[in-house]
Amino acid sequence: MNKYLLAGGLTATLFLAACSGEAEETAEADNGQIEELKEENESLRAQGEDDDETIEANDEKISSLTEENESLSGEVETLTGEVESLEEENEALKQREESTEEDSEEASVEETVEEETEEQTTEETEEQTTEETVEEETEERTIEETTEESGMAEEEDIPKEWESALNSAYSYAEMMDMSKAGIYDQLVSEYGGNFPEEAAQYAIDNIEVDWKENALASAISYQEMMDMSHSAIYDQLISDYGEQFTAEEAQYAVDNLEQ
Repeated sequence: MNKYLLAGGLTATLFLAACSGEAEETAEADNGQIEELKEENESLRAQGEDDDETIEANDEKISSLTEENESLSGEVETLTGEVESLEEENEALKQREESTEEDSEEASVEETVEEETEEQTTEETEEQTTEETVEEETEERTIEETTEESGMAEEEDIPKEWESALNSAYSYAEMMDMSKAGIYDQLVSEYGGNFPEEAAQYAIDNIEVDWKENALASAISYQEMMDMSHSAIYDQLISDYGEQFTAEEAQYAVDNLEQ
């Protein structure tokens, strides 16, 4: 009986020892897995921090690009407004030029009628003065020849190009109601008359125009075609990028506009 009890005790001891060894191995394996999981967790945390920094950097870039896009959109709107304003101004100038051409044609017809009337009157006068003396005719002929020679001498001293510049200046003044400074710029501009500065200056020095009336005509065009205020018209008349009238001429124009 004692043998059986001893054998059973030994068996139980061996079984417990075996179970204890397995438990230690299992615990060690679990500890290894725990360490691996901790390391993996730390790696994921570090990666998460990097991702957060990347997200923040991208957010900043998005914000900066959005602001830049809004700024560019504002500039585009401003430029679009300026283009529309220039197109309206150009259309107004075209209409004013067409109106001036019509007025010029009417004036030409009136001048033709007046010339024909003068010619007819001259013929009648010549018929009534058939008793003039030879001496008077000689004196008149002498005066005419002297005048013609003097005029020819003066014309020969003036370059043809200068005369052309003066004729162009009169066209700008009469047909487009331009200012003195505006006509000069137009004469020397490569997109305008393209005259030398000397020819343009000769034209400006010798043209005879009522600049105040030109300023008033321009002011009326702005008032009727573009519905501008008196203050805006004044600024446009004296602007270096507008009509370039003097302050005195612009003030005269504004003072004589319809209230």
